[in-house]
Amino acid sequence: MKTILLFTLVILTIAISGCQDKKKTKDTKTQKEAVNVENKAVFIKDTIPTTETVTENTAVKEAPEYFLIGGCFRIKDNADRMYDNLHKEGYTNAIIMPYSRDLYLVAYEGYKTEKEAITAVRKIHEIPGKEETWIYQIK
Repeated sequence: MKTILLFTLVILTIAISGCQDKKKTKDTKTQKEAVNVENKAVFIKDTIPTTETVTENTAVKEAPEYFLIGGCFRIKDNADRMYDNLHKEGYTNAIIMPYSRDLYLVAYEGYKTEKEAITAVRKIHEIPGKEETWIYQIK
């Protein structure tokens, strides 16, 4: 029994040490890729003459917490049809959100604050046929 336990410990030690070697290899590979990307960026920058300075926006937008819901459907095709109609009407930020296993919410747009969502839903309620729009809060 002791020999089986000892044999098992030796195998586990070898397996764990092998995993650590793989991690080191992956880190080195990632560093090489990063260097290659930097070289390519410099090469592109040197070969393309520009007069404008390009700035990259690194700010991350927060996900909206409130959505204006125009419809809730069991059949995905119906949700797709409403989504297409909203895009045709100019609601380019419309999305389909799976609500549960067999329900789909179709949203006009998402808003960060409740106040913004209430203001927007009041404007939509003024449009004939859109009086049933409601606010859904992501928790």
